[in-house]
Amino acid sequence: MTVKRRIAFTAACLHIISPAGLFLSSPYGESTFAFTAFVGLFCYIRALQQYYKSAGDPSELTSAAWTVLSGFFFAVSTLIRSNGLLHGTIFLADAIHTIHSLSAQCKGLRDTLRSIRLLSVIFAGSLIAVAFALPQAIAYAEFCTVTSSRPWCARTIPSIYSWVQKEYWNVGFLSYWTPGNIPLFLLAAPMLVVLSTTALSVTFKSNQMLASMTGGTKQSSRAADIACFKHVALQLALPQLILAIMALTSFHVQIINRISSGCALWYIVLAIAVNDCSPGGFDGGWGLFRGGRTAVVVRLMAGYAIVQGGLYASFLPPA
Repeated sequence: MTVKRRIAFTAACLHIISPAGLFLSSPYGESTFAFTAFVGLFCYIRALQQYYKSAGDPSELTSAAWTVLSGFFFAVSTLIRSNGLLHGTIFLADAIHTIHSLSAQCKGLRDTLRSIRLLSVIFAGSLIAVAFALPQAIAYAEFCTVTSSRPWCARTIPSIYSWVQKEYWNVGFLSYWTPGNIPLFLLAAPMLVVLSTTALSVTFKSNQMLASMTGGTKQSSRAADIACFKHVALQLALPQLILAIMALTSFHVQIINRISSGCALWYIVLAIAVNDCSPGGFDGGWGLFRGGRTAVVVRLMAGYAIVQGGLYASFLPPA
């Protein structure tokens, strides 16, 4: 089995024993969210593979089709869980990059195909925005009528999500930062550290990660593959980092243990650390996963699943 296949297999196994635990096998949205998000990511990667290998030929039309398809699956994931909206940052960054390329260079066919890519990226991102706004619009039509209206209907952005979470769950910026919630922050701390550190390590250590994925050999990847890998890695780091920050400041922090199951990047980084074959070794960034520390993280994940079952059966957090 090649290094890349071992990494893929290990990442899949890590998802099975992820801290989401029982939420992946019970009637919750986490498993369906993860499935649709991962399919969207697969389509997005196929789009980039076509884009980087095309070098201006019409195969970029195929890239545009894959991009729209990825937007569709990300939109479905957003209908399931609202944090799927963070996938929109991927297309926002792509749109900014493409606009910059168009303004900097004009190369005939290449310029036309870049315009097609820009349109596909905007359309894909718009699908996610529509998926997020659609339940809001339905709720507005249901509750914000002439004869009966809820307080949130008069807001500048009438979001039923933010109203329900603030009114009934006391969710808001730093509102969860109370002494009584310290145990829940401790419960979430390992996953917050893993999410943030893996995202930052991808941002600053992408070359080291690439060496690990190729066994440290120089002949392993074409320039297009290297560019595609770095593009995907950086694009996935941003929504994962935003999710960790939002969980720390604005969510019921303990739910990060289950909603993190829909983020692919941290599985991949841990899998690379487990299967590392490069000279010097990949430590996940700043030594976090050096030596046997990755094994400790995996054991914590498996142990937490057991603890989680007892807590959940007693109607206690991590729910």
